[in-house]
Amino acid sequence: MRYLFLVLTSAVLLLLSGCGAGKQLTQQNTTADTYYMASNYADALLTYKEIINTYESNINSEACTVYTKAGISALKTNDYKVAVDYLKKATYTTFADEDTYFYLAKAYQQVDNLSLEIGTLSDYLDKYPQGKKINAVKTRMFYTAVESDNYDKAMNLWSDVQANSINDNKLLEAYFQVNNKLGNTDTCDAVADQLLSLDDNNIVALTWFGKKYYRKAEDKYRKEMKAYDDHKTNKQYRILLKALDAVTIDFKKSLTYYKKLYTLEPTAENANYLSHIYGRLSDKKKEAYYKKLAG
Repeated sequence: MRYLFLVLTSAVLLLLSGCGAGKQLTQQNTTADTYYMASNYADALLTYKEIINTYESNINSEACTVYTKAGISALKTNDYKVAVDYLKKATYTTFADEDTYFYLAKAYQQVDNLSLEIGTLSDYLDKYPQGKKINAVKTRMFYTAVESDNYDKAMNLWSDVQANSINDNKLLEAYFQVNNKLGNTDTCDAVADQLLSLDDNNIVALTWFGKKYYRKAEDKYRKEMKAYDDHKTNKQYRILLKALDAVTIDFKKSLTYYKKLYTLEPTAENANYLSHIYGRLSDKKKEAYYKKLAG
């Protein structure tokens, strides 16, 4: 079928050559491809547009072989709407290939059309399960699942992209987000540790551990204080003192993370945590200082 279509395309070119257009079209193809191979995408796009106009003016767009390269050239020059237009048209021809769907998905990403991007990525997976860009497509599918809050789907995709995450903070942070949303706290701990091993200033991991130890300490503090208030006996007082030792350790752990966080992101929220922590540690001066910064 493809061979027959190529024969028909050649026939069209021969017909055009009768008026000199075929030779010009061949030359334009050569020129455009030369620009394209040299990564001169702006000039390549201009020349591909001329070729496309010739086909479309002759109502023969199905025979146009350059839609994909024209779309990629448009994408490379940040002309995203034109990229979508040409790459979409390429899918209606027999000349569509894995590059067509891969770059069409990228174009949809640039114009912020998540649903069409997901659909195009799925088309790639269906049509080219062994394609040369399959790893990149699966990784992007994982990200789109996270972006669309489809966390169960993201978890199912993780096994396909996990190998790419060894030194990829962004991918690990997305995986952390999925597990956090699903309540997998042990996995969050492990991923946060991995993030800190790659970057000891990682905001996601620092925030996770800062809040983890703060909540652990604060919950125990309130529980033990209430128990003492309810039963003010010598025995309960001794239990309180022992509990406060453990609480102090966790508040100090939280403090370590939040001090670093505040140097990286001096936000009101981080200042507020520092104020509360210093308050629990009986440092009234620093409590007041960060309370003022928290606003």
